[in-house]
Amino acid sequence: MKKNFLILLVLLLAPVLLSQVLWAKVYIDIRSPSFRKFPIALAPFKALTLPSQDMKLGERGREILREDLDISGFFSLLTPETSPEKTEGAPPAPERGTAPESPDLQPWANLGAEALVTGVITYKDGSLTLEARLYDVVKKELIVGKRYIGEVTDLSRMVHRFADEIVFALTGEQGLFQTQIIFVSTVGKNKELFLMDWDGRNVTQITHHNSIILSPRVSPDGTKVVFTSYKMGNPDLFIKDLRTGEERRISSFPGLNMSPAWSPDGKRLALTLSKDGNPEIYTMNPDGSGLVRLTNHPAIDVSPTWSPDGQKIGFVSSRGGNPQIYIMEANGQNVQRLTFEGTYNTHPSWSPRGDRIAFDASLGGGRNICTIRPDGSDLRVLSANLGKCEIPSWSPDGRHLIFSSDRDGGPHIFLMDAEGTRIKRLTFQRGSDSYSYWIPRMREPK
Repeated sequence: MKKNFLILLVLLLAPVLLSQVLWAKVYIDIRSPSFRKFPIALAPFKALTLPSQDMKLGERGREILREDLDISGFFSLLTPETSPEKTEGAPPAPERGTAPESPDLQPWANLGAEALVTGVITYKDGSLTLEARLYDVVKKELIVGKRYIGEVTDLSRMVHRFADEIVFALTGEQGLFQTQIIFVSTVGKNKELFLMDWDGRNVTQITHHNSIILSPRVSPDGTKVVFTSYKMGNPDLFIKDLRTGEERRISSFPGLNMSPAWSPDGKRLALTLSKDGNPEIYTMNPDGSGLVRLTNHPAIDVSPTWSPDGQKIGFVSSRGGNPQIYIMEANGQNVQRLTFEGTYNTHPSWSPRGDRIAFDASLGGGRNICTIRPDGSDLRVLSANLGKCEIPSWSPDGRHLIFSSDRDGGPHIFLMDAEGTRIKRLTFQRGSDSYSYWIPRMREPK
């Protein structure tokens, strides 16, 4: 039976605490102006499988972890092909339910590592177990150890989960490796919603409208998605519960019902409606009630985005002659123009940190992803030479952006950091991928 994406998300993993030393120390001050990358070594993961099961689980597990830690930008990675410890042969295989043997940490210190990750992956009787540990090489002490149990297809998510443990243990902040991305991809002549892990793995189709879907946005608690669909012939707004799959239409005015955006507390939706003649910005409750009009201008007003404190809304307007980014109070008052460079600026996305707004613009010699401060200063062009780049979305920690680009044909979904470097392609499906939105880890309902 095919698992739905919720079951895949929780993985049926049984993380069992092997041992954990709680530290008040933060090893990496990632907000410090003098921040330096923390040297961490990844020992080759041991794979304990039957001789006939040559699945390269150890190599796959360590490579996933390497990609996770590398993309964070926090670490200087040491990934030798063999462990430097001087031992007489390989250590004995651990019994199921026991911790891996502790390594000799001094050889890793000699390599310049300040922390070490070890892993043992066991596959037996259809069950996969990952036992992973993080050590303080300098103090020669264990920082955290975990065991995860699931199926062989759960390996990447097991590793992502431990990568988050590493980031939290060393920085004191939550990692992003268990987060997911929702996006629109072509299926034949249609466009449907898909979900994938942050690194592009485990792609799952979650709608079957046999129509055109646009602009998905997920609620702050990660449980619901709103999107525009032409399923009923008109561009109407739908809401879908990502836990139960329940779906209903919440806005079906004649004309456009599109570009929804959740308020930070999840209690209101900003959206674009053209029911009164031209596109304007409104807010309403997630059930479609309580409609309030915010803009009232002969020009086109579309694509709202909330500031993380819920006090302001950014949007696109043509009231200055061509599309530019504007900001207003959340009640529609005090409209101010933000961008003055670029001839066609669209799709604003406010950083979770509140310090920058990303958007796409005809600027810098092409269609590029840009960011700017909410006061209009410090405009940066990030995606030069990456083809036509559009529709940026921030990671939950505000350190990365995803966007669509036709750099390799496509368009496909790409990832980069907030400075425009460390670029990685995420989607490799046939057809086009767009309207990506980076969603937070799903929280359990209270």
